[in-house]
Amino acid sequence: MIYTSDPQQWSALLGQPIETRILPLPDEVREFVHQVNMASGLDAVPAPCTPDGALQADLRAALAGMPAAVRDLVSPLLLGVCVGRGLGSSGVTDIVADAVDGRILGCIVLLDIDLLESHTANSWATWKENLPFGGPGFALAATIAEPHDDTRAHALQFLLLHEFGHVVTAGGTFLPRWWEPVPAASFPFLDLSWGVNAQGRFVPWDGSNFELRGVVDFYGTNKLDSDAILTAYSGLEGSDFPSLYGATNPYDDFAECFASYVHSELLGRPYLLRVDYDGVPQATLDSFWASPRSGAKRAFMRALLGPAAALPVANDAHALAAA
Repeated sequence: MIYTSDPQQWSALLGQPIETRILPLPDEVREFVHQVNMASGLDAVPAPCTPDGALQADLRAALAGMPAAVRDLVSPLLLGVCVGRGLGSSGVTDIVADAVDGRILGCIVLLDIDLLESHTANSWATWKENLPFGGPGFALAATIAEPHDDTRAHALQFLLLHEFGHVVTAGGTFLPRWWEPVPAASFPFLDLSWGVNAQGRFVPWDGSNFELRGVVDFYGTNKLDSDAILTAYSGLEGSDFPSLYGATNPYDDFAECFASYVHSELLGRPYLLRVDYDGVPQATLDSFWASPRSGAKRAFMRALLGPAAALPVANDAHALAAA
């Protein structure tokens, strides 16, 4: 949680249109992220970055192109989107509170332009999917945009949708508040795939867990050999998680569901993963939302965001099929 000594400055942002709530990284936010990185053992040192005209245009296009249902959910909670460098991950979302009385003002979303400025949508998604793995051999290729949409603006939009999933979580009651101890209570989204053990840690239900799920490390240094891609993604297909990143914890489970549902089901855009070996296609992974395993989470997202667009329905074939 980020405490501010100037709550009026932050609260005033809520009166602006959502696509204009774009700002450089404030000092109090930069210092907070730096402390978190040091506590987590990350070497990244955050620094402010003033968005240039091209980045401003891409961010505004990403925000303006989101469905009204998303904008309506996020607008009362989003204080702003900050751009910086050296954040330690592509995006970060946290709560901003009044330093005097602890009153929650809203959420701030941080984007690391170092990890985005050279990418289009598909190259960024491919880079992120391969983060847990290293070495020669197997690799993943991701497609989240058709060729005419393969731009930085569409990469930003998908990343923002994920972060907006965290913003919606902060204002909802379907997951525990991440900034407080987990209470002994029922939570509608949490209970679909996760329980809480005696130590207060989140653990997936037996039917949701799979091999390597607990050791996948996206932003740390514990890389798995490239052939672990086959084990991890075969296990993912038997689970009710939307992505490998979504299987790491309940908050990213929801954020990945939120982002991919909006992206695929409401906006009608592709979300495809291909497994290659030395650059030669080996297998493809179908969309989570095209599979029966998405049933319970589809019902949750439909209740939250509305029904999917009238798109062609994919066959419910097994997801890893020979290419």
